[in-house]
Amino acid sequence: MKTPNTNNKALKIAGLIAAWIIGIAAGIILLATLFINIRSRIVCSEYYRIRTKLCNNPGLNNGYVPQGCTWDPENELYLTLGYMKDASASRIYRINPKTRKYVYYTLKSNGNVFTDHTGGLQYFKGNFYIANESDGIYKFPVSAFDNSTDKTIDIGSPIHIGNHTSFIFADKDYLYVGEFNNDNQYKCTNTVTWNGTTQNAIVEKFNGDDFSAPVAVYSIPNKIQGFAITNDGKIVLSKSWGLYDSTFYVFDESGITDTGTTYYDAPLYFLENPLKLISAPPFSEDLDLKDGKVIYMAESACDKYMIGKFMFDYYIYSLDI
Repeated sequence: MKTPNTNNKALKIAGLIAAWIIGIAAGIILLATLFINIRSRIVCSEYYRIRTKLCNNPGLNNGYVPQGCTWDPENELYLTLGYMKDASASRIYRINPKTRKYVYYTLKSNGNVFTDHTGGLQYFKGNFYIANESDGIYKFPVSAFDNSTDKTIDIGSPIHIGNHTSFIFADKDYLYVGEFNNDNQYKCTNTVTWNGTTQNAIVEKFNGDDFSAPVAVYSIPNKIQGFAITNDGKIVLSKSWGLYDSTFYVFDESGITDTGTTYYDAPLYFLENPLKLISAPPFSEDLDLKDGKVIYMAESACDKYMIGKFMFDYYIYSLDI
């Protein structure tokens, strides 16, 4: 009579248990993915109706956390700006939508490796502008990319202005620089109260890149990550924080509240009562315009936050607002 091999039986049982555990985990992940996407399609239905994919948003599986997005009309390229999860040098990606190819450049500031959080990125009249979260505005020419021999860009020194410089936008003649406030770890001090409502963040409008004094100031709500003005006069704000749904606030520029007062010696406007609110997936970021449409990307699918991987949020988008 053969003696039963108890070790083989134990291994078989352990293998079956492991297979069951893996299967259950895979099923839970699949159900969670289905739930997240079905819920998003229902809650954010208008967003999906007006959204178009433009090109891939690279680096999301390599520790890159994108913050800014802009369109370079000189070279017909999209660019994104962000920091690295491992605190290595911050990056700018240049993306060709026709070839779907991209290349990234690491950043320096006056010769030193630049590892900051970064923020908004904007093309304006032959230059790029970085709004670097509380640090100021950095400026460098488009030609810096062509002149870089080691895929590194030196962005120089910051220009300090009267807000925490979280995001930036440009139209034909003006640059707009705004700040992110959440009353906690990111607390701003530009407090404006109007008709009993208090807001603690602003956007400053500058004549070109003359940052010496704003020509207008807009008081904005908390948790704003981006600002844009469409060709037909709509002001769009991108609001996001954590895993909560993002919201795009849409205002009519001609209908915003003129307080009749000044802030930093410039006319002060109070953004309240939007025309509409558009719910969107989490982690919406900086805004720009291309062909009359708002463009943006999210940081949700980066390795730091992950949730966007389950929503397949790997793209730069346009919104027909």
